[in-house]
Amino acid sequence: MYGIGELVKVLGLKTETQVRNRIEAIRDLIEPYLHRGPNNRILVDERGLELLRALQALCESGKTVKEAAKYLRASAEPTEKKPGESRSETETQELLRHLEEEVRFLRRLLLENHPRQPTPWWHEWRAL
Repeated sequence: MYGIGELVKVLGLKTETQVRNRIEAIRDLIEPYLHRGPNNRILVDERGLELLRALQALCESGKTVKEAAKYLRASAEPTEKKPGESRSETETQELLRHLEEEVRFLRRLLLENHPRQPTPWWHEWRAL
């Protein structure tokens, strides 16, 4: 079990408030893994730590805490439906919007990290 102070170190954050904000952002997902210790301390078990690490990794990749939490919720939902069960139109549209947003994010990340080839020194002389 990890207390807030330990989570600051484990997640590589600077303040306890950052940990608390991340817990609140995914409260619905992490609730089963939160416990209260002596003096009403918040304690997180291993599974809760995994969720917080996943959230932190998304934040470090450039997403805001809110965007990262939304992404975690979407990936935590069961993607397989029972036979004969289909997605509603709004679920399909929401999934499509989420995937489009993810593709835009990944494309932007790729373009930002892709080293540009320098123009050869002789390139401007070619036109003469």
